[in-house]
Amino acid sequence: MKSTTASSDDDEGEQEQSPNIILHSLFILFFTGCYQSTGDTANMARHVSIDPGKTKPAVTSSPKKKKKTIYLTFDDGPNKGTRHVLQVLTEEQVPAGFFVVGEHVYGSRDQQATWDSLQQNKWVEIYNHSYTHALHNHFEKFYANDSIVVSDFQRCSDSLHLNNKLVRMPGRNTWRMSTVNATDIVKSKAASDSLYNEGFVVVGWDVEWRFNDSLKLKQTSDEMINEIDSVLLNNQTKTPDHVVLLTHDQLFKDSAEISLLQKFIRRIKSSDEYRIEFVSKYPGAVH
Repeated sequence: MKSTTASSDDDEGEQEQSPNIILHSLFILFFTGCYQSTGDTANMARHVSIDPGKTKPAVTSSPKKKKKTIYLTFDDGPNKGTRHVLQVLTEEQVPAGFFVVGEHVYGSRDQQATWDSLQQNKWVEIYNHSYTHALHNHFEKFYANDSIVVSDFQRCSDSLHLNNKLVRMPGRNTWRMSTVNATDIVKSKAASDSLYNEGFVVVGWDVEWRFNDSLKLKQTSDEMINEIDSVLLNNQTKTPDHVVLLTHDQLFKDSAEISLLQKFIRRIKSSDEYRIEFVSKYPGAVH
């Protein structure tokens, strides 16, 4: 009987403890499942590989289109039109080169004052256009003797204390630089060579803003831009994508011509195709 009772007591004890055992087991299973789930998620994150075929290509910006360069140049100053040109350049904040004549600087008080304004303007570079403008437009006599030509340009450089060697020959579209060698009139070839041999860089032009006998511009600003477009498109400039524009200070004495110049510059500035630069930045302009 005792053994039976004892056995019965043990069974009852086991029955009383079974709920705790069940709860404990459930807790262990739950905790283990959570841990495994967390670990599996972490492992999955570590081992997931991205299909290269599904990756987005890197976004790259298209290269900027190279702009064509226009060099504005004004000859024969200082004179009555020079101040108006200076005013437009300052308002529009664009660079330009002035090929000055030495005698014109000393021609009058007004010209001397204009000369001072040229030197002080940050939008201006000053270049050499000879001292006497080819012995006062006696071109054949001037270019017949290359030593006279060199002396005249040197006189202009010395008297005006010019800080560069860029020159333009009066009445001649001649080039002498490291990248361009061109002569329009054979009789001036020796003089051009002599200038270059003496260290000068001779700059011609690609297009000209022409004028009539009344000193009025022949082309409108739109026509001038169309001409520039054409010579660049047809590779008719001395250097591809670079165009030197020749015009003259004295053409801009009247409001109509001044307005044309300003309109021309504003159209160039608003174009994505062009930029305006000093002639000293022209390829090969350094001896």
